[in-house]
Amino acid sequence: MAKVTQTIKNALKAKDRDIISGTESMLRILEDLHGQVQAELGKAALGTWDAHHLKQTLNSLESQIAVYSGKASTELAGLLDRAWDHGKALVDAPLAVNGIYTGYHLPTSLLDSLKEYSSGYLESLFSDAWYKIKGELTLGIVGNKTPQEVAKAIGESIDSGRFADISRRAEAITQTEMGRIFSEAAQLRMDLASEYVPGLEKQWIHAGHPAKPRPAHLAMHGKHVPVSEPFMVGGIPMMFPRDPAAPIAETINCGCDHVPYHANWQ
Repeated sequence: MAKVTQTIKNALKAKDRDIISGTESMLRILEDLHGQVQAELGKAALGTWDAHHLKQTLNSLESQIAVYSGKASTELAGLLDRAWDHGKALVDAPLAVNGIYTGYHLPTSLLDSLKEYSSGYLESLFSDAWYKIKGELTLGIVGNKTPQEVAKAIGESIDSGRFADISRRAEAITQTEMGRIFSEAAQLRMDLASEYVPGLEKQWIHAGHPAKPRPAHLAMHGKHVPVSEPFMVGGIPMMFPRDPAAPIAETINCGCDHVPYHANWQ
């Protein structure tokens, strides 16, 4: 049915819009942090540091990073809540077109566990940033680097450069974890619906990739299997895209989706 297909497309577009806006919000948080750190270091870079000044700078930057880490965690938690709702809607909408009510309750205990799991990635990201900043400041105080060199290196560690591309990592975390929560909710919803809808299956959708798609994921496009069975993706069993049980190489930055499928829907 054309209407079923359109409802699925609409649900996927709504999810994608939220992932894009969520990623932009996360990057703005990092940009603000970068600005705060650079402003703090700008004053120090004009002169030299003594032990007292170093302690003040360290304390101030540690406080700034803790504040922005909290902001990022709060932002991600809200984004994951919305991704969960999108996953439920992906299944509810096409079934409703066929007159099937799907008001099944999904326990939030799994959502809470997944949010805690995802938050750990962000905490690690900000911990890494602080570790590198602290290391650079220490190099400055012992005289191995000038204040100007330290300020530049710290700016690179927050933005992109020799240590890590923090912004890119945050983008990958946001997109992957939102997609994972979305797929987890959709799978749970399909599990419940399959008990009432004989013949309900799930179909793998490869959404395309701007750089280098995974051949195994591309080969899965359009394949459908029973809801309770895994997709075999290049020999790897995956219940859905970004399945946490799959190797990270198969999940990070994956943009695939799985959607409800029924032979009668054409």
